[in-house]
Amino acid sequence: MKTTMRGLSEVANLPISRTKKSAMPALPTTAILGLSMARNKRDHLQKEHTRLAKRKNQIDRRLIDLEQEMDAFLEQARKKMVEIRGKSKVPTEASAKGKRGHRGKMVLEY
Repeated sequence: MKTTMRGLSEVANLPISRTKKSAMPALPTTAILGLSMARNKRDHLQKEHTRLAKRKNQIDRRLIDLEQEMDAFLEQARKKMVEIRGKSKVPTEASAKGKRGHRGKMVLEY
């Protein structure tokens, strides 16, 4: 027979299983098991830390490579622009201060 709850007042009547602590003392093997599990977890986290450090180094190297590639493409674009338009009398970049005082580059011609 299936019982259904009709209201919130019946929640207090639901049977709740409670865990009871055993009166028996903990065995020495439980401490050894806990120590072993903690060591395994520590080893796992150390390996993961080294993996993440290697991955971070790979990402940093790739970012440096991408910056160099972008600089090369920018230089090619500038050379192509000079070929098409000729030498400009106005500099293509000028340093400018932003809102927070950071220096940046401001493009003056497109």
